[in-house]
Amino acid sequence: MLIAIATTSAEGNAKIDQHGARAAYYQFINTQTGKTETLANPVSEQQGGAGPKVATFLINKGVNKVVAGDFGNRFRVELEQAGVVCMQMTGELAVFLAELKK
Repeated sequence: MLIAIATTSAEGNAKIDQHGARAAYYQFINTQTGKTETLANPVSEQQGGAGPKVATFLINKGVNKVVAGDFGNRFRVELEQAGVVCMQMTGELAVFLAELKK
């Protein structure tokens, strides 16, 4: 499974970003291989339409689940129509990653 987590920074001590579509970064975790990758959100600072655009970006990366503090309606609809699970969560990225390993 490939999980994309909206984060406030590219660092390991990042927080899960409250604003999913406008998060500064996405940290990708492949739960099967353990491989991780951090990418800047290419639409985080666009004026309008960030939700559908970042949903397309994440879908094209092959994600199965997206974790963010909040999902705008258009962002959530685009993801769910593609079969991507939306998980609403806030807090420390490290806490979420520790839970994944259990």
